[in-house]
Amino acid sequence: MTKEEMFKEMEKMAPVLERNGVDIVLGKRIPGSFTRGYFFNEEAGLWEVYSCGERNDYFIEKQTGSEQEAVEELYRIAKFEYESALRHMERERQRKERMQNG
Repeated sequence: MTKEEMFKEMEKMAPVLERNGVDIVLGKRIPGSFTRGYFFNEEAGLWEVYSCGERNDYFIEKQTGSEQEAVEELYRIAKFEYESALRHMERERQRKERMQNG
């Protein structure tokens, strides 16, 4: 999959991710709770994939010399979170349905 195709897929995932408070940032570092992204770290001369946690804790998930590899890693993270969010939404829907039907 090309970088552009992964960007398009992540754009499609964005509404579900954002509903669960996760923001995906492409090409720059923006700190914020539950932010995932990638950017070029000029000091290190590497592409970095990062995650910010609940309290803006900053974690480097991957450093690489290849932008393609960085985008693939971010896509993998976004897809995992997207699929987890969909499963959670489905469980909530089923729980509400059970409560309504008694």
